[in-house]
Amino acid sequence: MGNASLSDLLTAWREAERRWEQLGPAKDVRERALEVVAAWVTYQDAALPGDTNEVLLVADDEQVYVGVTRGVTSLLGYDVGDLNGTRVQDLAAPDLQETTPARWAEFLADGRQDGEFRLRAKDGRLVSLRFQARAHHPVPGFHMSRLWPDDEA
Repeated sequence: MGNASLSDLLTAWREAERRWEQLGPAKDVRERALEVVAAWVTYQDAALPGDTNEVLLVADDEQVYVGVTRGVTSLLGYDVGDLNGTRVQDLAAPDLQETTPARWAEFLADGRQDGEFRLRAKDGRLVSLRFQARAHHPVPGFHMSRLWPDDEA
């Protein structure tokens, strides 16, 4: 959205939510939910400082990333669109891949998870991160994780 103000981006996010709230076939509702996710990510990207080392990722119920903020480039080396369609488990450090599905199920049951995790950067190195994850945010069926480098690792 180029030079849109935060107010404009907030309005776009809310308009996407209003469209999502309308009844319709499941396929249409999912497409509208993805529009909410995209508007939410765009708003968050604009609200975060330009030099942030924080990344926000949104995944669907199947653990597939559908949205990511621009901080992913400096933190993990991926371009913003690189992770869309990638599964959480696929990006996890090799020693965490086996337990990722169980941790995901626990996360969805609890609705929140905070902790440490390691992800594989684009260049193959493993990056230690702290995270806060919230289920069903920004809309039900989609789940947000906020990541920062773990400076203590």
